[in-house]
Amino acid sequence: MAGKKKPAGKLVGAVGELEHGASKKFTMRRGGRDFEALLVNYQGDHFAYVNRCPHTGITLDWVNNQFFSSDNRYLMCATHGAVFEPPSGECVWGPCVGLSLQSLPIEIDDGQIYARLPGASDED
Repeated sequence: MAGKKKPAGKLVGAVGELEHGASKKFTMRRGGRDFEALLVNYQGDHFAYVNRCPHTGITLDWVNNQFFSSDNRYLMCATHGAVFEPPSGECVWGPCVGLSLQSLPIEIDDGQIYARLPGASDED
């Protein structure tokens, strides 16, 4: 039997680890620079984004690792109240309407979630 191809990216979580409306921060590296990122579960689907508001470039979380609105419907920027759709990262309210969070491609393999930062090499 042929060997299984290793998933691309960094292991950032496991399916079932996060409930709906929960998030988990992690770091990615590109070009010798670290980028803070977040993995979220929204209605059973997982999405990953760079933790940076497209309006000002600051991190989104209002308290460490808190990204969702109180009803777990939207991702929010603590500084200016921008509101983002979890599945797309698109800003639907606030100072950056029409802009989006930088999405990180994810791959789920054998219950493990891997994220990739476009432009990063395996050595980063």
